Amino acid sequence: MHHSPNMPPKAPTVPPMPPELLASKRVGYTPGILESARTPIAETEDFMEETCEIAPRELPSGHVLQRYHIIKVMGAGGFGVTYLAWDDLLQRKLVIKEHFPYMLCDRSGKTLDLTLRDPDREDTHNWALNNFRKEARLLATLRHPYIPRVYTWLEAHNTSYYTTEFIEGASLAQISADYAAMGRNIPQAGLYATLVRLLDTLHYIHERELLHLDIKPDNILITRQGLPKLIDFGAAREANGNILPDSVVESTGFSPAEQYAYSEGLGPWSDIYALGATFYYIITQECLPGGRKRELLDDTPPLAGRPKIASCYHPKFLASIDRAIRPSPDERYCCAAHWLADLRPD
Repeated sequence: MHHSPNMPPKAPTVPPMPPELLASKRVGYTPGILESARTPIAETEDFMEETCEIAPRELPSGHVLQRYHIIKVMGAGGFGVTYLAWDDLLQRKLVIKEHFPYMLCDRSGKTLDLTLRDPDREDTHNWALNNFRKEARLLATLRHPYIPRVYTWLEAHNTSYYTTEFIEGASLAQISADYAAMGRNIPQAGLYATLVRLLDTLHYIHERELLHLDIKPDNILITRQGLPKLIDFGAAREANGNILPDSVVESTGFSPAEQYAYSEGLGPWSDIYALGATFYYIITQECLPGGRKRELLDDTPPLAGRPKIASCYHPKFLASIDRAIRPSPDERYCCAAHWLADLRPD
């Protein structure tokens, strides 16, 4: 039978339901399917052999880690995972940092334990774990209002964890993005107060011969009270200590050129550059070119010379940021106290 090209073909006739199905119509076919779906599959040896033995990297929400309930993942990097959790004993939220060197380990699908991918790299894993312990011990010694406190250390799942204070607030990256979306500049008074407090924080850690080495808008939280908290000390190192290449964090747009050369020439001026680059970003919504690129050719226009920005912020404030982000360490502030002194009224 032929159809007109403008007419859809006629639908086929639906065959009648077989008598045996009609007899069981009261039971219904759909509930039977659902009941089958609810029946667990027998874990035969053949089935288990086809099951993936590697679990996702992050612990699942709701997982209980000793007395802590995992609420959600907050972030993950090359050497660890950060979780928001609930402390059953003290009835409060806190942050848990898990040691998980992603290039070295997998998580078992059965136990959630960490397992080495290559037994020959055990020495590298032990080195990374030792650095994680140093990070926790380092943070536990710090007592500053703008640095989160470390609470406890624990062992589970064939790895290590430590817990820290949970900060209710938003990152500088989020805040600057919100202002940009509204077409507004962050008020100068708030920026100035934040900068002064962060410089006081850097002065505190540099006096203890420590370097943060990963200052950027995402690693500065602003509390509901408007106070900054410098977080993520995973890259922190002793100023005079040996730094292995694999342990140096490089954040393009925020890390200075000397940080890409690993331990050569690092010092308080390196954190000064990163803090200046952070404020450059939240004022302009632009990342600086990479530190090494600027070392070869620096064509970054100074903030103080950009009329639209200069109309919103004091020239001395902008000039201080311009100095902090100079490619050459010799032309920057040598320390936080030096920058603070330059911000004082004449």
